Amino acid sequence: MKKEVLIAIVSGLILGLVITIGIFTANRSINQQRAKKQIRSAPTPSLIPSTANKSINLTSHENFDLVEDSTINLSGVAWPGAVVALISEADNQIIAADEEGIFIFKTKLIKGFNEITLVAADETGSLQTQNLVITYSTSRIEAEISQFNLVTPAYAEEASPAAETVTEKIKERLQDTASEGLVTIKEQLTNKATAPRKKAFIGKIASLDEAGLTLIYKEQNYNVNLKPETLYVKGANTAMDFEDLKVNDFVIAMGWFHNNSQEFTAARLSRISQPEAPANRRLVSGRISEIDGQKISLNGKSLTLTKKTDLTVNGVDEANSEDLALGDNLFAIVTLDSNGDIDTVNSVYVLPGKNNPAGLTPTNINNATGSAE
Repeated sequence: MKKEVLIAIVSGLILGLVITIGIFTANRSINQQRAKKQIRSAPTPSLIPSTANKSINLTSHENFDLVEDSTINLSGVAWPGAVVALISEADNQIIAADEEGIFIFKTKLIKGFNEITLVAADETGSLQTQNLVITYSTSRIEAEISQFNLVTPAYAEEASPAAETVTEKIKERLQDTASEGLVTIKEQLTNKATAPRKKAFIGKIASLDEAGLTLIYKEQNYNVNLKPETLYVKGANTAMDFEDLKVNDFVIAMGWFHNNSQEFTAARLSRISQPEAPANRRLVSGRISEIDGQKISLNGKSLTLTKKTDLTVNGVDEANSEDLALGDNLFAIVTLDSNGDIDTVNSVYVLPGKNNPAGLTPTNINNATGSAE
């Protein structure tokens, strides 16, 4: 009897062990299958470069800046490998940013306000745009920065990458005369941030009274403070009174913008004729798919180069259409007609592809601009 009980106990233990091992093996197999399924369903990492960090920022000027020179340097930062276009009524240019994404344009301005568009693009199709208005006027306006005597007068004038900035001067003083202490440096930085900046706001008058008016430009409102000393003119320089202003007049208000209070006070207000809509210019880009003399095809679009077209081929001196090849990446500033078709090709910049011998040229060779002949 004891022998039978012992056999039953041992058999039960063996059976329980087999069942336990079977359950463990089955669970492990299920978990492995689930893991394999998760691995298969996991998305494959994309080889397309991210465009999240691609942007264009102007560092030399701000929107609605007022300058006294007809030629200025516009500089900023895009991204390495970017091609940057400048489009305005007076100028059309395309250049390549350097290895750090920095770009500098030397551009001319028309008298009055200038609507400028900066477009950064590259071979992947990334595109970023920044719009701004810069007004060129030789009319002097009363200075309001006498109380900010620690700030160099150049700060209130036209900014230029070639000019020494206030920040650079502060750094030099910190290096040369550290004994002056952090208090003086802090005062200079504070004055730089709060110093008034020359601005010229433009737009139609939406409302007005003797204390100020509201301008509308491209669906944005801008408040303008007036003072008894504000000068009112019409046209080039014909004097008028505040009472001559009315709603819907188009004006340029020149004066000082105070960063600390975010307020703008007009020293001079000019009433001008309603400007006509600017020409419809834009940047188009793509790989060259066909070349027929001066006619270039890309992305289903056809561009015809003329003697007035500024043509730049990276790495080629005095470029012409014979320096182009199929597969080249082309960027062009074009003017569209009323139907949206390309009417004029203003400027062209080409990055040679593998089919173009110019693509083998070292990238440190200076870019040259020629005309398509």
